[in-house]
This record gives sequence, structure tokens and C-alpha cells, in this order.
Amino acid sequence: MKVLVRTFAALLALSVASCAQAPAQTEGGITPLLYAVRDRDSTIYLYGTVHVRPRGADWGNARVRAAIDESSEVWTELLMNPENDARTQQLAMQLGRAPQGRPLSSWLTAEENTKLTEITTRLGLPQGALEPFRPWMAALTLTLVPLMQAGYDPQSGVDRAIDAYAENAGKAMRAFETPEQQLNFFAGMSDELQHEMILEAINEAENVTEMIGQMSTAWERGDDRALASAVVDDTRREYPELYQTIFVQRNNAWMEELTREMQGSGVDFVAVGAGHIVGRDGLVAQFRARGYRVERVR
Repeated sequence: MKVLVRTFAALLALSVASCAQAPAQTEGGITPLLYAVRDRDSTIYLYGTVHVRPRGADWGNARVRAAIDESSEVWTELLMNPENDARTQQLAMQLGRAPQGRPLSSWLTAEENTKLTEITTRLGLPQGALEPFRPWMAALTLTLVPLMQAGYDPQSGVDRAIDAYAENAGKAMRAFETPEQQLNFFAGMSDELQHEMILEAINEAENVTEMIGQMSTAWERGDDRALASAVVDDTRREYPELYQTIFVQRNNAWMEELTREMQGSGVDFVAVGAGHIVGRDGLVAQFRARGYRVERVR
């Protein structure tokens, strides 16, 4: 029952915080996943990211920065700008609000509601603060709050740092999705999946920081097997609906755009969640299946 928390934390909406800020460019010996896809006259760098990091933590190494510098276009899942941030927050409140007559407590048993109250009290949330939310929004809150209290920060996410670095370098910025698309992935989840999500968020709220710490360590080491196992493989086995929506459908849509890019010429840099890079339906596997040369950049 820890799969949803790991997956949900790894897929936190990229615009949870306000506008992007470029962090200090420090070097810490990290070696995250970076691949190069090449044909005769085109290169696409694929960089697997994590969307929340400890404040001030490194977002890449010298080779990653060199790949961005070499590229003419930089792709992220969303464009990180004040307009998108404001739109995301507005949509989250609209789509995440419980319908009339179905507050969060109606999804839970008396025992589960008692446990939820205990958790929110320990997290310092006001009593009943989650009551107006749909389960997916409440689960997001229960995942994000302990991470932020432990020093993680959506503003320190790798995607935001890349966006800021690339904009400062004058790169053309591209995005795969809009805030509406990203939030509707969550809002469109079935009632059954949302129910499982809130139960797991309640049960694992005290462990989420440790789990994300382990994922962050795997990301820093570029451990593709650990990342695939923790996020992608377990989700595919235990929650096929979520896997199809979050990974397969999105990866397939992105591949349509990226293969069109490869038909041209030049160098692009693509930064998306590491779970979209690895695994049998990931971008690396899909490029290889199409006959492209894909190499790990170390």
C-alpha cells in the first residue's frame, strides 16, 4: 500500500508553488539520468527529473548544463511562469473542491476519520481543513505538507531550475502539457482509485518523507532500476488504471511530438519526470523500439 504515495509524490503538480526562481548553481557530484537520442542530424537529450527537492539542492551536474547550453530548444512538462502558476492554483481549487453534500469525511469510516484527524493535528493543519476537498486533493495535501515541513520545496524542483536556467540562457522554451491537462489527470480518476489514494495518504503520511528521501537518493545516483521499480513497475502491477493514465498515455503523446522533432535537425533538451524516462513504456525504450540510437550520458 505504499505504491500510490511514492507515485503521487513523484508526480506532484509542477506549479504547486509560485513563480520559478533560479537556485544557486552548486556542484555536488550527483549523476542523474541523462540520455542522448541521435540520428544523422538530430540530437534529443532526455533528462529524468524529480519535481520536489530539498531547498538549495543540486538540480544537475556540469554535463547536464552543457547539454542545455548545446540545445536550441528546452522542453518541460509545463512552462514554469507566473501565469501558469496562478492558473494551476485556481484550477486546483475548482477541480479539487468536493461536490455539494459529499465532503471528504463521507468517503471514510469513523475509524478512518479519527485517524485523519490525528494526522492533520500532528501536521498542524486546522481541524476540518481537508473536509471541503475531493480525495485526490486531500491526498495531495497530506503528501506535500510533511515534505515541505522536512525541507522539501516545489520551488526547488529540478524542472523549475532547468526552466529558469534555460530562460536565462535565452533558449526557446517548449512544454508538453497545460495546467488544465495535468490537473485533469488527477480530477478524472475513478472514485475507487481516489478512495484508495486518500486511504494510503492517511496511512503513510508519517513515512512519506523517508520514501521520497529514498527516491531522491536513487535519482541523484542515476539508479534507473531503483526508480523504475519504485514508481513505474509497482504502479503498473498494482494500479493499472493509474499507470495507463499517468505513464502510458502521456508517454505516447510526447513521443509523437518528439519523433517529429527528430525528423528535423538540431539539438533539443527534454526534462520530464524520471518515471517517464525509464521502464518498458518509457521514452528511452520507445526511442530504441523505433530504431534510434540511444546512449546513456555519464
